[in-house]
Amino acid sequence: MKKLRLALNKGEKLRFLSHLDYAQAVERMIRRADIRMAYSEGFNPHMKISFSSALALGVTAAAEYIDMDVLEEDSLESIMERLNRVAPPGLEVLDGKEMPDKVKKMMAICNYAIYEVTGPTTADVEWSELLKTFNEASEISYEKITPKKTRIIDVKEFVKESITAHVDDGKVTLVMGIGIYPQGTIKPSEVWNLGKDSYNWPITSDYEIHRRAIMVENEEGRFTPLEINY
Repeated sequence: MKKLRLALNKGEKLRFLSHLDYAQAVERMIRRADIRMAYSEGFNPHMKISFSSALALGVTAAAEYIDMDVLEEDSLESIMERLNRVAPPGLEVLDGKEMPDKVKKMMAICNYAIYEVTGPTTADVEWSELLKTFNEASEISYEKITPKKTRIIDVKEFVKESITAHVDDGKVTLVMGIGIYPQGTIKPSEVWNLGKDSYNWPITSDYEIHRRAIMVENEEGRFTPLEINY
């Protein structure tokens, strides 16, 4: 048995696939490619496969990551090619790596994400100046509402670096890096709406979200899950 870590995309055609449906699409792709997988034990055995994170409905991603335990002697390159031959539109294996037998769950180590949020802009402004108040603030209080509770968080605890903007054909794309920590996180949609409601960003409630990267942040820097060995 060997453990493979693969980078997959979630393209536009899969935008409105839930995380559960996305996971099932990956499993169906593995079955169609006739990849021999290791299975868990117990009453209801399932493929030994784990995902880096759960994307919200409507969010695309340049690269999602999975760890999978395979019982194949075939090479990594051949397994990737077999998967891509049967992949549905919008789902493609981009890269891969053989990992040590024991690795940490990626949901536990992937703690930083870069998002692009794009929507109409309602005014012609100098975005670098407009974003200064938000970017230079040392603390920004925000009332985060979830089904279980409402609490006040400091946005800058999670959005530590400056948001940048790019305008094209009447739409603005805001690029934001967001930390994902044990104490929680903030959604890119929440940052977008906070800017609209509290900082007079000339945007509407209409937007699309693309996750450019999901990363592992540690004392040495930020790395993709394929750049580390744990």
